[in-house]
Amino acid sequence: MYFVHGPKEQMAALCYEKIVAILEQARRIDQNCQLFGASKHQYKLNPPLNAAVVRLVEETYHFTFPEDYFQFITQVADGGAGPDYGIMPFEASLRSEAYSDFQEAYKRSLKTPFVPRPMMPEDVERHSFSKDSYERNPDQFLICEKGEDDICGTDGFWVLGTHGCQWDFGLVVSGARKGQVFTADNEGAYAFEAYSFHEFYQRWLDWLSDPENIRKELKKWCELLQKRT
Repeated sequence: MYFVHGPKEQMAALCYEKIVAILEQARRIDQNCQLFGASKHQYKLNPPLNAAVVRLVEETYHFTFPEDYFQFITQVADGGAGPDYGIMPFEASLRSEAYSDFQEAYKRSLKTPFVPRPMMPEDVERHSFSKDSYERNPDQFLICEKGEDDICGTDGFWVLGTHGCQWDFGLVVSGARKGQVFTADNEGAYAFEAYSFHEFYQRWLDWLSDPENIRKELKKWCELLQKRT
């Protein structure tokens, strides 16, 4: 890993070193990568991207990434270790498997504002979100409705990674909610996760930095596996 010396790059290097220290500690505890998704990222970060590569995508598709995400992928890591299966590398997000049949439409949709409506109680039954979670925080659940002729998923939504099955998490890149992170199902329903990529990733790091959290989660997974066998 290398960084050009300068104020922002020095901050990024410090951030990188802190992240790596947390990841290495987690790997020492979870040596076999048994936590959910850890076998995919193995507590490793990918080398950062050349900023020019990212700017070219922005110019080509007429949108800009939130600054904290841009700095992360160009100064810290182009994906790797992160919540669940980790943060997708930039190229993987650009050709997101969620939209594999219409990748160009997905890319073109990034410039269009993300404009959801509030989720209603009757919507919850049609989606896979927890009814209890919805009732506790109904304002955090949204619906993006698409017309019959729309072939792409949701406008202004950049896929960051997956929770597994039909659940992805992503970053809003266009519209009033730009910068916010949401969990999404594959049918246009969204649950608010964080106000920024930095907040989203830092929350995961904070959890991971406590060895007791990892040990408890490993114990839970071991008990679950024992019940299945």
